[in-house]
Formats: sequence, C-alpha cells, structure tokens
Amino acid sequence: MSSPMGMPPSRGYDVAIVGGGAAGTAAALTLARYTGLRVALLEKQLFDDYRAGETVSSSIFSMLDFLGVGRELVDGAQLPAFSHAAAWGSGELMSRDAVFSSHGHGLHLDRRQYDAILLDQARQAGVALLRPAQLVQLEHGDPWRLRVAAEGQEMDLTARYLIDCSGKQAAIVRQRKRPIHTEDSLVALYAYYQLQEPQFLPHRTLVETTQHGWYYAAPLPGDRVALAFITDADILKRLRLKEPAYWHDAAMGTLHVRGIVARLPAPSALRHYAIHSRVASLPADENWTAAGDAAACFDPISSLGIGQAMASGIHAARVAEAWLAGDRGMAAGYRRSIFASFETYLQMRRGFYGAEQRWREAPFWQRRAAS
Repeated sequence: MSSPMGMPPSRGYDVAIVGGGAAGTAAALTLARYTGLRVALLEKQLFDDYRAGETVSSSIFSMLDFLGVGRELVDGAQLPAFSHAAAWGSGELMSRDAVFSSHGHGLHLDRRQYDAILLDQARQAGVALLRPAQLVQLEHGDPWRLRVAAEGQEMDLTARYLIDCSGKQAAIVRQRKRPIHTEDSLVALYAYYQLQEPQFLPHRTLVETTQHGWYYAAPLPGDRVALAFITDADILKRLRLKEPAYWHDAAMGTLHVRGIVARLPAPSALRHYAIHSRVASLPADENWTAAGDAAACFDPISSLGIGQAMASGIHAARVAEAWLAGDRGMAAGYRRSIFASFETYLQMRRGFYGAEQRWREAPFWQRRAAS
C-alpha cells in the first residue's frame, strides 16, 4: 500500500507529535534542529478555515530564532501592533503605545498563515509531516502504535515517545485518563470581517468590558479584522450571540467597539471556540507528555497564548529527548512547572478581573470574583 508524502505504509519514529499548531511545530522544530531523533508530526487540518487571530509581543522572535525560522518568513503573516487600548474598570479608553515598551511594537498574527509557515519549516527540517491526517487508533506501549488515515489511505506508525499537542481536544491526555482540572466555562465567539475601508482601523488592539464579558478587536493581514466576545458558555447561549442580528446589536450597545462595527460589513464568518481555563496532570513515569492547550489552557486576558504554547512545545521536546536518553527527572520537573505556571496564572487572572467593579452583581463578573 502506498502512503502520503511518498512514505511506506509502516514506519518507526523516535517521537510522534499529535497536532501541528504552535506547540506541535515548536516541539517538532526543536527536535529537528537540536537532536538526531526521527520525528513525525500529525496534523488533521489543512488550515483552510478561519483560525483565531492573536496579538503577541515581538519577543516571540527570540523563539523563532531558536527554532531556526527566519523572521522574514513570517512577514506576510503579521501586522505591527503599535498600541493597546482598553476600557477596563471604567468607560474611559486608556491607551499604551508600543514606543514605551522595551520589546518594541507587538504583532497581529494571521494564524492560518503563521501556523502553515511553521509546519512547512518543520517539513523542510526533516520532520515527517502527515497532513491532513486523522488518528484512527492509538495503542500505548513501548513503542506506541498509531494507525493514521491520510488522503484516503491508512498507515501504521510506531513511536518510542509521544507528545500530545492536539489542543483542547487533548487526545492523548484523555486516552490515558489523566486528571484535568477545569476552572470555568469560558468561550470566545469570533467574527471575521473583510475591511472595505482598510485605512480606517488603526494598528492597535482594543479591549472593552461589558456586563456579560468583554470584547477584543484587532486588525489582521489582508485587510481583515477579528472581533471576539469573551464570556461563559451559558451566557453566550442566553444572549443568542451566534445569531448575526443579536451579535450586531450587542456590539452596537458598547461605548467603543461600536465605532468599529458601525463601519464594518456583515461578518464573513462567526466562529465559536471553547477557551475554558484548565490544567492536566501530566505523567512523570510514562513515555509521553503534552504541550500547548493539551497541557493547560488560559484566559486570553492573561496574554498566555501562542508564546506560552511555543515555549511549552520547546520544553516538551526537551523532555522527550531526555526520556529517550534515560533521564526521567526532566519529565517530573516539566509536570511541576505546568502546575506552577497555572497557579501563577490564576493569581494574575484574579487581579485582572478584580479591577472591574462596575458589574459585580452580573454572573460573569461574580464568577471571577469568587474564583
């Protein structure tokens, strides 16, 4: 039986990575650049749908340098973010210009382009990339046994070590029945727009709180803009915000976001993402670990998004390398670091939400005050 990418139907690897987002590609590139291990990367999507945009600090370039990804390669996947404006704690919009930051201006990322670039870099670095690939069967052992469907065919893989970078699905975490602690039921509803007047929207992020949650708006490459509303799942359902008319009316009821929405056409797409805060208990004594959202998920107000995912992917790659060399201590240290980071995050989150006192009786804000 032939197979995708010209590969034989059965192949053995040292490390298999499930998921080709920011964490998965960071893990794959780390292993490809700094070890001689044989690495396979499985990604189930072609990135032909909308993917949530994100604003990141330019400090991300230090990680790209480490991963051997030239900065010029991501030029088309980013816009400069010159300032951040927030109406949080009051109706007044407070701005912070990037000129006062030691890191310089931030970046608005087009995640479809950015993730695709890193996947291609991993492939060029020698990682066996299977995409689109669906994990049909997974059997834990030494080695792991994987059956993968790709391009209408199935193939069998083995891997001495596995890294779960499957995002919120957390496929291996759940398959191994590891405990997962969940803090909330946070969701994000994103609307994506094609700008008809590209110059009217400044290169900045905008955050505004409301009684039921908060908005986030940012321009994206290609004269597009992403507008997200962050709330709890039950509140989103009650407000019926997935319906375009209700979405528009709610945005027009704000003080600052409405100035953007009033000049936008109907959204090209509405996408709903679960972003609840949670952390998984990873093993210290098995031949696998997890990174990115499969290990821990964070409220976007914390800014622990793509940068955190890439850092954890790099760390997980080092854990895999150490494990295969007979060092079990790094796995235990990584497990502790995930919990420590989550505890620090929860303290940070309490501070952010405690700064907004105008809607203390509203369920969304009450829940954060009690956490």
